[in-house]
Amino acid sequence: MIVEKRKWLFDLLNGEQSDIPCKGCHQVMTKRYSDIDFTKLGRIDLAATTLCNLRCSFCGYTKHNWFSESKYDALAVLREFAPADVVWDSAVDFNGGEPALLPDLDEYLDFFASLHIRVLLYTNAVKFRQSIYDGLVDGSIHWVCTSLDAGSPSSFMRLKKRDYFLQVMENLTRYAYAGGQGGGMLAVKYIFCEDNCDDDDITGFTYAMLAIRPQKIWLTFDFEPLTSLPGDSPDFGGYDYARHVAAYVKMYGLMKKHGLTPVHYTESHLAAVSRHGQILIEKVQSEINKSSMQNATDAPGLILKDFRREETTVSIPLALFDTMPLRIKMPHQHPEPWSLRGKRVVLAPACTLTADLLADPDIQQGQLLAFVDRDSVLHDKPIAGITIHGYGAIPELNPEVILVASPKQHQADILQTLARYANRDTLIAVLDRSLNATEGEA
Repeated sequence: MIVEKRKWLFDLLNGEQSDIPCKGCHQVMTKRYSDIDFTKLGRIDLAATTLCNLRCSFCGYTKHNWFSESKYDALAVLREFAPADVVWDSAVDFNGGEPALLPDLDEYLDFFASLHIRVLLYTNAVKFRQSIYDGLVDGSIHWVCTSLDAGSPSSFMRLKKRDYFLQVMENLTRYAYAGGQGGGMLAVKYIFCEDNCDDDDITGFTYAMLAIRPQKIWLTFDFEPLTSLPGDSPDFGGYDYARHVAAYVKMYGLMKKHGLTPVHYTESHLAAVSRHGQILIEKVQSEINKSSMQNATDAPGLILKDFRREETTVSIPLALFDTMPLRIKMPHQHPEPWSLRGKRVVLAPACTLTADLLADPDIQQGQLLAFVDRDSVLHDKPIAGITIHGYGAIPELNPEVILVASPKQHQADILQTLARYANRDTLIAVLDRSLNATEGEA
């Protein structure tokens, strides 16, 4: 049934006469038909229940009273798939409703761990679950995301109609500590809406994040007012986001001042599927740039380091490379042709960008030893016959070259980790698609 449904959706997406929202999604990608396998578990969107213990004012389930228990046993459906039916980068967006309310949550998590499926868990953190904490510690849960959206108990009550702010903060502190052990990550999200853009919420949320130190902080907007508009609409249908953008920029600047770097959620996550998300992130980035120029002469602010662990920065002489043809640019030099023939090569991290490099004839000239990645769920899984290892395997692999291809927001962490494990003579090169486009330039 699932295979037939997938084929039906695929035909709609590629049909010239069909009209479905997926055609306007910026996350749709082009593939060869021969590379598509409808029988495998890849990306899973799991909402096993829509029941929730909050009533967020900007949530569609709240607005339409769509709360209900599941009409079928999702875990029984998933168990139809064996380990051989799972692709190497399979992941599950485990959301709801509230997953922590599921009586069989632990069984779901055990199933995903047994099939090496990366878990991205969305919880409001009202209810603490030991299995979530343990999954963050051992890495079987890649990240836990909680949308806090308030900087005080009164704002939380106003937004979510439940007096759970302090309870949520306590549970987030636990999850942040678990993520700090090096397995998974806690991401805390702030959705800017009509009721949380004042200074009390901006400062309250910022200093709360300084206290609990989640591994990631995501900032985004309430898109509920735009649900009636097409995803590719060039405007907001009269809705004014000016106050939201101003609050966003103020919070971003305050966090940066104190050593926190929040992630623009609209830049690389959910809202990237719509033109609205792109327009808003462009507005935000423009205002942040203006603010940075105005404050360039200010005295440096207080920078607070993560008190939970010592962090030492390793200096890396960064080399850049591009493919088709393979070229390299060493520091302070011009791009020049490059060959990996006979060289021992490791790729980092294990992602679609590095997997795509395997098809390049120039990359194939190297002796490809392994992929390396921090995610323990991926360890020992193969990509086109090449095994994924943890970073700790680098000394034993002893590569001459490490090729890095990853989204921008992850590069700094990856490079620091590689530098700690790699031999001093190992060349670390980062993919830069502009080298061949700017041939002859410095």
